Amino acid sequence: MNGAVTVNGREHELEPGETVERLLERLDLGVRYALVERNGDPVERAAYGSVELAPGDTVVVARPVAGG
Repeated sequence: MNGAVTVNGREHELEPGETVERLLERLDLGVRYALVERNGDPVERAAYGSVELAPGDTVVVARPVAGG
C-alpha cells in the first residue's frame, strides 16, 4: 500500500512517485485549467509535473468558472 491523499475531501490511493500533474490526469480533473493547493499552499502550474505528493497530503483542486 502506498498511502492515500485527500482530494477535495475524498480519499484517493496514491501511486508511487505520483506528481500533482499525474494525479490530476488520473482523476480526469483537467490539468490545463486546474488551480491546486497542497496542504494549504498554492502549487504553481509550471511545477505540477515536479511536485511529488506524499501520503497524508491534502489537495484542493478548483477549476475557474467564467461568467458574466
